[in-house]
Amino acid sequence: MRTPPSRTCLGCRRARPKGALVRLVRLPNGTVVVDPSAHAAGRGAYVCPEAACVERALNRGRLTHAFRKPCEAGPDLAAAVRAVAGCGAGAPPGQAGGTNLAPPARVSRTSDICQSDVVAVRA
Repeated sequence: MRTPPSRTCLGCRRARPKGALVRLVRLPNGTVVVDPSAHAAGRGAYVCPEAACVERALNRGRLTHAFRKPCEAGPDLAAAVRAVAGCGAGAPPGQAGGTNLAPPARVSRTSDICQSDVVAVRA
């Protein structure tokens, strides 16, 4: 039996399953954005969807170290991470956004809903 891939959170530095984390990617212009599909080209960095981890990752210059190039996080990056985590990405199965609430019934395309939420947060 194979073990799922794990990644290290920028905030708490704990290794967690890749599916429980939110992926960040650096754009060519140096801006760091959330990658809701987790398949964007380029180097990725991962963060837990917990507010404390996101705060640590953004405040201590860890993004520049993780991407190995100068970068800047937009003021809405923390909100975008929360939006993706609220859609179910980065949360354990059966937990929407890290809470004990069940995900909404009859959602056929969760990825489409999450991507539209992130675009709305960025705008």
